[in-house]
Amino acid sequence: MDEQSFSLNDIVAIFRRRIRLVAAVAGATILAAIFIAAILRDEYTVYATLLVEPQSISRKLVETGVQEQDVMNRLHLMTMQILSRARLSKVIDDLKLYPEESEKKTREEVINMMRGRINVEPVLPEMPDPEMKRRMDIEVNTFRLFFRHENAGVASAVANRLANDFIDEHIKERVQSSGDTADFIESELQRLSSRLRELEAQIAQVKAQNSGSLPEDVVTNQRQIERSFDALAMASQRLAEAQSDQAFYSQQATVARESGLAGGPQTSQVLSPTQRLQQLENVLGELRGRGFTDKHPDVVAAVAEMEQVRARVERGEAEEQEQEQQAAPASVAEQQARNEAQRAGLRVEGAQREVERLQKEMDAAQARLANTPRVAEQLDALEREYAQLGESFNEFSAKRLEAAVAANMERRQKGEQFRVLEPAYAPPDPTSPNRPLILALGIMLGVGAGAGIALLLEAADSSYHQARQLQQALRIPVLTSIPAILLEADRRRIRRRNLRDAFAAVAFSGVVLVSSAVGYVVVNKPHWLSASEEDVPVAPAQPAPAAPAPGGEPAAALVPGEPG
Repeated sequence: MDEQSFSLNDIVAIFRRRIRLVAAVAGATILAAIFIAAILRDEYTVYATLLVEPQSISRKLVETGVQEQDVMNRLHLMTMQILSRARLSKVIDDLKLYPEESEKKTREEVINMMRGRINVEPVLPEMPDPEMKRRMDIEVNTFRLFFRHENAGVASAVANRLANDFIDEHIKERVQSSGDTADFIESELQRLSSRLRELEAQIAQVKAQNSGSLPEDVVTNQRQIERSFDALAMASQRLAEAQSDQAFYSQQATVARESGLAGGPQTSQVLSPTQRLQQLENVLGELRGRGFTDKHPDVVAAVAEMEQVRARVERGEAEEQEQEQQAAPASVAEQQARNEAQRAGLRVEGAQREVERLQKEMDAAQARLANTPRVAEQLDALEREYAQLGESFNEFSAKRLEAAVAANMERRQKGEQFRVLEPAYAPPDPTSPNRPLILALGIMLGVGAGAGIALLLEAADSSYHQARQLQQALRIPVLTSIPAILLEADRRRIRRRNLRDAFAAVAFSGVVLVSSAVGYVVVNKPHWLSASEEDVPVAPAQPAPAAPAPGGEPAAALVPGEPG
């Protein structure tokens, strides 16, 4: 047919000419949709609603020992635990799920198939703005656990079982987490305590090994150096004076001996060491009686001379001196000079020892003072670490009690917990497939396909069915048109053909409908056929702790099943 515009009469004429084709295509498509909808397996999607209850005790009184993660993240982690292979395998065995699939497939394939039918979704609050629902900072405290199965009773039993397992896992996870927190704090306290004891021992050891070089001894050492310096100057002066006196009196004794001068008829002997020791004791007693301390220069000189004389007495030099005195008597001037020279020599020896002692004291004080920065640096490092660890120890000590209280709160289920808000129940009608939608799509597809095929055939048809079409094509006027003249035999032949086509259509439709019914029965086994053959498994009793009853005992667990 040439391209031309269609009027309503043309469309009606085309429909009348192609009615059989349109009816055949539409009917076949609709019957195919009916058959497909019938043989699809029924699936029941049930869900149990879980509610996240906040901590029942005020956070101002007790802080939870569980890290407060995002609810969605914690839900994801717990979902992975619930959908683990071991847990789902136990559910399959307990509820005797997928017996036919277990014979044909491996256990891993069956578990993956079951895992694909489980889904956990949050229940978002009602919001007028759709954009707000996509925000991640919305607080979500309600979730739904979905499960799909061909048997409504099995679906509800499995959903309730998984919900109970979900709650059990959440309780175990929080109790374990709070316990782990308490154990960690206790182990840290032990470690800190051990380290503090080590630091105390190290600090004590450093102070013992560097006594006198500690930072608090700086002033003492400085004063000691000053005193030693002053005393050393005085002792050096006394040494110089004693040396000068010794040289002077020795020279006087030599001059007196050489000159041979006598001091008169009187002679005097040099005091023996024993006599000199007695004389020094008398002098020392007189000095102490005058109130001089042991540090007074005269007292120090007397004590030093006494030690020297006493040493000479012990060495036997006293007898030699007495013999010298008896063998070589001298004049009074010579004897006096010798005595003074001897006393000056004793003062020189005492002053030298005093100078050496003071010099050693000053050197030791200077060495201690020079060592103080190194000791101070060691002590600062140890004490700084000790102070930091002490603060950490005090903080952990305070947190240990909080962790113990938090762990006890979790054991008594006073913290955040999941509760079954709505248990799963067996729905009366399957949720899939959506048979009305399939039939509606089949009708629309059939009618559309029939009309489309009719239009294609009409466009490909080159014959003319109306005088107007012929006149437009040949551009010559049509004088008259002769309608089809049907005889009685033609009418009977048309009626027989129509009856034959109608019977074939009815028969074909009946076969398809019966096949669809049989397929539905075989695939889905309605309850009125299989009630005596298949028992719905019941999930073993799973403790699903809700809020504990008074006295600290958990309330009654959820019993899966349909609502009464």
